[in-house]
Amino acid sequence: MDFLEFQSFVETDDLLVSHIRRHFSSPIQRERKGGRICSNQGKVLLIKKGTLALRYNNRHRDVICQLYSKDAFVYSTILNDERFYLEALENIEYVEFSLDEFSLQLEEDQLFSHFLATILSSEEQAMKNRLILETEKLENRLFYAIEMIFENLYGHKMEEAEETIYVLPAWLKIKTLASFANASVVAVSRNLQGFSKKRAYRNKNNYLEG
Repeated sequence: MDFLEFQSFVETDDLLVSHIRRHFSSPIQRERKGGRICSNQGKVLLIKKGTLALRYNNRHRDVICQLYSKDAFVYSTILNDERFYLEALENIEYVEFSLDEFSLQLEEDQLFSHFLATILSSEEQAMKNRLILETEKLENRLFYAIEMIFENLYGHKMEEAEETIYVLPAWLKIKTLASFANASVVAVSRNLQGFSKKRAYRNKNNYLEG
């Protein structure tokens, strides 16, 4: 099994998260909905419960460019940029580790390269999201944001959906969706009215139709 095959196995089977739970201990920390979490390059967060958003300020509008949910690692060099911050979209629980100690132990366990690949993949995705949310037209941004939320919630893309109806989280309101789509609430509301005619989406009582 080569590196990429093993990396896929690590991600699919949550091997890295399971290993950390067995060999690392750290007190559970909590943050209420709407609270901000301070993190820097010396710390790694592991989400135990809830959803965390990576936000940044873009021309006086705060945009969500990445989501972190249960079992996700949070570590990003862009958090050193004062425009970026982490916000809890709902009440969350997480544990925090020292990057130095964390890295040394994972190196001994021959898992550090896989942890690094996971982190770099997440950061690359955040940068891709940011590019799309700043350059595409609103309809495309809106659909991309919905795809991003769906994949974070259910682990697969909308075109791979097997169920007919999916329940959306309580934190997903029009205002939050506008933050994802890098648009005003008025613009998002207007676009959603005719969205189902062009896309496989229906917004009604917090349900998503595939």
